[in-house]
Amino acid sequence: MVEVKSELRSALVAARAKAYTDAPEAGEALVGQAAPLSSAENVRVIAGYIPFRTEIDPRPLMRALAAQGASLCLPRTPPKGSEGAGLTFHLCDPDNPDSLEKSMWGVIEPKAHLPQVRPDVVLVPLLGFDRAGHRLGQGQGHYDRTLEVLRATGPVLAVGVAFAVQEVAHIPIEPHDQRLDWIITPIEAYPIPT
Repeated sequence: MVEVKSELRSALVAARAKAYTDAPEAGEALVGQAAPLSSAENVRVIAGYIPFRTEIDPRPLMRALAAQGASLCLPRTPPKGSEGAGLTFHLCDPDNPDSLEKSMWGVIEPKAHLPQVRPDVVLVPLLGFDRAGHRLGQGQGHYDRTLEVLRATGPVLAVGVAFAVQEVAHIPIEPHDQRLDWIITPIEAYPIPT
C-alpha cells in the first residue's frame, strides 16, 4: 500500500504543479462554487490553510466566508516528537503576516499564542481525491488524526479543496484514512454521499 500511494503521490504532485502553473489564481474561482457551504447551518468557525508550494489557495474562499460572519482559524502542526498528535486550530487572519510564522516543515501557520478553537468546517488541502470522498495527502497523517478526533467530539464538515485535475478514479485507502464530506474545485462543488 505504501508503494502504491507513493507512486500515486508522485503523479499527483506533477498534475497539481501543472494546474498551479496554468492557473495560479484558481483559488478565486472557489468562491463561486461555495454557495452550498455558505448556506450550511452552524458554520461559525472555518479552518483554512496557507497554501504550501502548489496547493490551491483557499484564502479567497476564506475571505468570502468571513464576510458572511464566519470566524477564521488556521492549523498548527504538532511539534517534533509528538507522534500521533493532531493539528490544533488558532483564530487567525490569514492575511496578517504578524500572526503567522514558518513551521519546522516550512509551512506557514498561526503563532502558538493565538486563541485555540474548534472549527465547524475544515478546508483540507490534498494531493488527490476521488468521488467517494477519499483523499491522498502528503503522508504525515495530520489531517486524518485531526478529523478523527474532531468527529469524536461533535459534527465537523471536512471539505477537500483542490484543482479539478487532482481527481482520480480511486484513491487507495487504509483503516485510519478519514473521508471528506464535500469537494470544492474551481469548476464544481458537491457533497459526498454517505
